[in-house]
Amino acid sequence: MGSMSMQLMVRRFCSTPVCGGTLRSLSIRPTLYPCTVKRDPTLVGSVCYKSTSPSPVKPTTSYLPAFSLGLSGLIPFYAPPLYMVYNNYTYCLDGEAMHLAYAATILSFIGGVRWGLTLAPGSGQPPDWKNLSYSVTPSLLAWSGLLIQAPLGYIPVTGGLLLAGTVDLLWTGYPAWFKVLRLILSAGALSSICILLWVKQMEESDLGVKQQIRDYRAKWVAWRDREP
Repeated sequence: MGSMSMQLMVRRFCSTPVCGGTLRSLSIRPTLYPCTVKRDPTLVGSVCYKSTSPSPVKPTTSYLPAFSLGLSGLIPFYAPPLYMVYNNYTYCLDGEAMHLAYAATILSFIGGVRWGLTLAPGSGQPPDWKNLSYSVTPSLLAWSGLLIQAPLGYIPVTGGLLLAGTVDLLWTGYPAWFKVLRLILSAGALSSICILLWVKQMEESDLGVKQQIRDYRAKWVAWRDREP
């Protein structure tokens, strides 16, 4: 009698659904399904839960944050030159310094984007010398621009923005929508630099490049002729 009760209990247990399948035999060999197994020490056997795969992300979900934040990033580019234009084309040195610092920051960020792409699995761009060297180049150009200061500092920063935008549009690895965004943001950043320098040229009739070169030359002569 006890043996028959045990057999009934085993058959009832083996007919219980587990992860979409059932245990059909006394050997308790379930059909294999992808699931997460959690064991309870107080129970005999295992409790199996189906793993839910994430739903596919709609394209508009990934486009909207990138475009919104990217276009918002143009505000610090245009705030200093438009402020100068609003104040009767009055050039502001503090605005120039803020504009150059932000341009250098964005240039460094662009290099970091490429670095992250090479490390992502399945990106198609291996982390080799070519990709990683390009990734650190914008940061070096941005640092040199801040070190030289405006207006000469705009030369490496502007060149870096133009070079990075061109390379990102030509190289593979980025999706088409990201290349469109890069084109818009690069054009916006370069346009803001042109507006700022145009305002300076209108008020002072000189960008100050020659004067800055003379100042650096005077500093170098003073350092060379210093007393030992």
